[in-house]
Amino acid sequence: MLRDENIKAVKLAAERYNAKDMEGYLALYDRGVLHHGFGNTKRGIGGLREQFEQLLRGFPDRRIDSQDIFCDGEKVAHRYTFYGTHKGEYMGYPASQKFVVSPGVLLHLFDRGKCVEVWQLIDNARFLIAIGAMPKLAKARAGATTAAE
Repeated sequence: MLRDENIKAVKLAAERYNAKDMEGYLALYDRGVLHHGFGNTKRGIGGLREQFEQLLRGFPDRRIDSQDIFCDGEKVAHRYTFYGTHKGEYMGYPASQKFVVSPGVLLHLFDRGKCVEVWQLIDNARFLIAIGAMPKLAKARAGATTAAE
């Protein structure tokens, strides 16, 4: 039963994320949550709030589509794809108006119905290339695509 509740909580958080309902999204997490992602580790709900706000400013149309959600004990894995148009400043990079598609995985550790630790893995290179933050790699990637065709 706990397994179903944890999966349901992750699905609801994804729905709240897509609805841009930050408080609904953050309700999944314990106030002291440990978040591993984007090259660093942060403790507390504030880091997740900051990430939510930053992504919303940079990608106001952003959404995630879930491909898989499954559970093993207290751990819930969520494989998703991020979609969004880079319409605002993000991580110091000005709006590029480029559309981003980037796969990701979240691994949530639950304790008494709340996520107490989360690992976020995304394709950072694909994400940064898409917004023009890594122009040399973007150029090399475009050349490789052209050569392969």
